[in-house]
Amino acid sequence: MDSEEYSESDSSYKDISDESDSDEDTLDAARNWCRIDQENLAPPPPRFPFSGNPGLNTRMDGSSPIEFFCIFFDDDIVGYIASETNRYAEDFIEKNDLTPSSRVQK
Repeated sequence: MDSEEYSESDSSYKDISDESDSDEDTLDAARNWCRIDQENLAPPPPRFPFSGNPGLNTRMDGSSPIEFFCIFFDDDIVGYIASETNRYAEDFIEKNDLTPSSRVQK
């Protein structure tokens, strides 16, 4: 290993080490420790028993698969999926050098 390679890797290690030190300083500043009196703990919140009927709470006798789908995927969720798919496609097209015969161009 020649000295030039060593100094480059040493420099990279130093940069990573400095970033790590900075992260540790930030984490230390975010921690606010306090003592907890084990003898006088606050009571836990009350438990509320579940009293509902689990499962699908609508009658779907003779319904089509699309009606089941619409129970879980409303227009907002479908719209969100469509907009995120379109955003991904735009990013993909911008970042890639596509040939004229690419499927994406059609």
